[in-house]
Amino acid sequence: MSIRLPLKTVLDYDDVGQTGATSVAGGVAKAFLIPQDTDNVVVKFTASVIAGTADVTFQTSDDGGTTYYDVARTSLVSNANNTTAQWLSIPVVGAGVRTAVTQSASVISAGIGAAAASTLAGQQVSGLPILGQANRIFIRYSAAVTSTDLARVKVLVNSQSATA
Repeated sequence: MSIRLPLKTVLDYDDVGQTGATSVAGGVAKAFLIPQDTDNVVVKFTASVIAGTADVTFQTSDDGGTTYYDVARTSLVSNANNTTAQWLSIPVVGAGVRTAVTQSASVISAGIGAAAASTLAGQQVSGLPILGQANRIFIRYSAAVTSTDLARVKVLVNSQSATA
């Protein structure tokens, strides 16, 4: 496999000036489609948050967008000024590695856990690859959002197609 440049943007969402309390309905969901011949997906998340936190979860669907499953979640951004990006890299084929590590007595293990929507903690992956063309990002805010707060999410894909 070789590096395929440039990356194609499939979602570029600016959540500027969203005001109000903690995320309505749990968060802001933005659905998008990826090309059928996508090799992998990269998510870039930047946020400027005065109070509370913001984060993004990449979710995939195996039924065209009716049900979504968590694939990966960024770390929580708090008191940030939009200069440091959070990155996710999601494989299309093959399982990822769940980053939750548990310790029981003297045994340390990591394994695949639940992948239903909103089950991942910050900086975790579920182990699921991309399940279909229908996917979405889910932005969560943990506290009141002011008009000066903003979040920007870009979803990019590497594609085998010269035109995709």
